[in-house]
Amino acid sequence: MRNKVFKLIITLLLIAFANSASAQQTARERLEQIGSSDVKSTASPMSVRASQASRSQPADIENARWSRTIYRYLDLNKEGNSPLYFPIMPENGRMNLFSMIFRLIGDDKIGAYEYLDGRELFTEEYRIDFVEFLDRFGVYYQTEGDHLVIDDVDIPSNEVQGYFVKEVHYIDSRSSDFKTEVVAVCPVIHRQDDYDVTTTRYPLFWIPYSDIRPYALGMPIMSSSLNNSMLGTVDDFFRKRSYDGEIYKAANPRNLAVAQYAATPEDVVNEQQKIEQELMDFKTVIWHEYTDSTKVDVINKKRGRRRALPKVSTPSPSQSSGNSMRERRY
Repeated sequence: MRNKVFKLIITLLLIAFANSASAQQTARERLEQIGSSDVKSTASPMSVRASQASRSQPADIENARWSRTIYRYLDLNKEGNSPLYFPIMPENGRMNLFSMIFRLIGDDKIGAYEYLDGRELFTEEYRIDFVEFLDRFGVYYQTEGDHLVIDDVDIPSNEVQGYFVKEVHYIDSRSSDFKTEVVAVCPVIHRQDDYDVTTTRYPLFWIPYSDIRPYALGMPIMSSSLNNSMLGTVDDFFRKRSYDGEIYKAANPRNLAVAQYAATPEDVVNEQQKIEQELMDFKTVIWHEYTDSTKVDVINKKRGRRRALPKVSTPSPSQSSGNSMRERRY
């Protein structure tokens, strides 16, 4: 009888322990599920539209102590820019830059934004409607349900004979290096109206280069007529600034292009050369100061001992050379 009571007590204790463990495990699992759902909700990537609406320039440009925005026009008829134009029609899995951009927009992988007069606003409000864009420029397409079907031959890549490129030249606050970044591109289509002798340039839309870059990294180009091997990519072409582009505007308070304040074509050329020279001079000055400020007297630093410096007389303000960083103005 005693053994039966003992066994019954042991059985009841085991059942109670099992129920308690089960309840604890269930609670633990519930907490883990809540935690995992929270992680998923916070770590899930933003939609393309949301990320484009919240886009801003890279932090290193935003925080730069000096920057200058330059706009260039890349004429694809120039030899140096031809890698962006050929092949005119996609062939053997290769396509030119505009064909790639056109397909990415059509597949809703990237957004394109209205070309405004001197403003680049990459927000949902200014995102173009692709169908409206096709109708406006007379690009033939067919619809299959909600999907647009556009043949390669109907992509007007042959008419896109230029690009506007927005560059930012700046000093990286972290490394004190002078850097140049391409931050946006705008295809420019060339068309001749029925009763017009001259060709008119129509800027199509702006696209942040950061949106194109993941695809440009894997897009090979023939960068040389002397070496026909595919040794570079579209991203190399922009990152290394291999293009040949003339300046048509430098950012200014009045938002004027060079042609708007230069009186003659000769003045336009002189102003373009002046801006180019200013960029080169500033880069040279920054590099010179960077190398001078990092010089270290290694000879006098031996085993941590300091050598006494010779006494020199302090120059008067009139004798000062004015070469200190504090006294410099850019």
